[in-house]
Amino acid sequence: MRVKPLNDRRRLSLIAVLAGGLAAGLGVPRLAVRGALAQTPKQKASLKHATDLSLAFQQATRQIAPSVVNITSIRKTDSKRGAGSDRFPDWFSGPDGRAVPSQGSGVIIRADGYIVTNHHVVEDASKIRVTLADGTEFPEARIIGTDPETDLALIKIDAKGLRPARFADSDEIQVGQWVLAVGNSLGFANTVTAGIVSAMGRPRIARTRYGNLIQTDAAINPGNSGGPLVNLQGEVIGINTAISTRTGGFMGIGFAIPANMARSVTRSILERGEVVRGYLGITMERLTAEYAAKASYEGAGVQVKEVTQGSPAAVAGLEVDDIITAIEGREVSRMSQLQNAVARRTPGSSVRITVFHDGRTRRINVTLGERPPWEVLEDRLLVDELGLVAITLTPQRTRELKAGVDEGVEVTAVFRRGLADRVGVRPGDIIVTLGDRKIADLTDLRLAAEKLDLDAGLHITLHRNGRTITLGIE
Repeated sequence: MRVKPLNDRRRLSLIAVLAGGLAAGLGVPRLAVRGALAQTPKQKASLKHATDLSLAFQQATRQIAPSVVNITSIRKTDSKRGAGSDRFPDWFSGPDGRAVPSQGSGVIIRADGYIVTNHHVVEDASKIRVTLADGTEFPEARIIGTDPETDLALIKIDAKGLRPARFADSDEIQVGQWVLAVGNSLGFANTVTAGIVSAMGRPRIARTRYGNLIQTDAAINPGNSGGPLVNLQGEVIGINTAISTRTGGFMGIGFAIPANMARSVTRSILERGEVVRGYLGITMERLTAEYAAKASYEGAGVQVKEVTQGSPAAVAGLEVDDIITAIEGREVSRMSQLQNAVARRTPGSSVRITVFHDGRTRRINVTLGERPPWEVLEDRLLVDELGLVAITLTPQRTRELKAGVDEGVEVTAVFRRGLADRVGVRPGDIIVTLGDRKIADLTDLRLAAEKLDLDAGLHITLHRNGRTITLGIE
């Protein structure tokens, strides 16, 4: 006996007959069943919206899926990573010193095999294997460069004709917009989860230096590290990097590095072989309601607390207590936002900064410098009593300055109208004595500054351009 497939009209008729028979058996009027099968205009509209959203998810997935790879890194581990950290816990750790695989994800950024992922996915890896979405394996990927400060890395496989992902402008992200997370979640390849952007501007995590992270409730689990967070156009808006968890698994809070930062880092590695960043030369702090009211300012911004003398900010005319309200026309409401906007720009490029000072708004063009290493920026001392900033003199810096001394501290900033400025101290000077105390490092400088008795005068001995100079006031 031949069975014919039901067309839509016959299928609906059969459903109505079966529903009618069931209703008769239950004592339900036939008219009520017919009414239940019909949809109101509101129900039809709701179904259309749901269907359209589903189609958008499908289209975004088709767009990004060929550009997402699975990464297996073989590394030696010194200890197990505990669950509940703000990075993904290593669920593949074995005994100390044993080579173990760690799973992660990556995003193809060039057709010739360049892939962006997380630094912590490939950190200390002795071997990296990459698997494409179609199952093709590349057992010998190599690291081109990494950036622990943002938890990003660039690796390469020997391939051609790959499909690179499209990147969106992450500065345009809106809280509440739909996003998809794609990656090798818990070892299950090509996993796609949906959610929204929960928040923007989240602070830095773990060992990274830069924050301004995207927070999402799209399910992110171990193995998603390095995979993309995409919008409904299938464009990358972030690189998944961490979760906040008490269990080691997804608990509704995941974080991604903004796409604009990822592009900046990978471009720098490709063009220069290392990551270089723009530098403004200020110390800033969150704008408080108290200071905003004192300055008669209403709105968002960050407050400048220190301007390094000779820095791009000083040259351009930025001043202490300026309120920075925008960069390149984009409103600044968080310190991490300004930090990232400056860092991802090329040294030598010009940026327009909007500031509020003394009751008026002005716009300043700043030519950015190159940010010094963090070791230099962090190993420094702000001496309020003198109005200067100093760093420990290293052997390398001694050679660069041709200082002729082995110990001392180098002055990196002198504040206008401060005591050091009044006696003639300049950036680049090397302080070797303060008062009657020999200065070998920052500890010596701090202790000497604490014991200063300005009523008895001030004497500073320093080296400048190969000469020894004594400055002071009586």
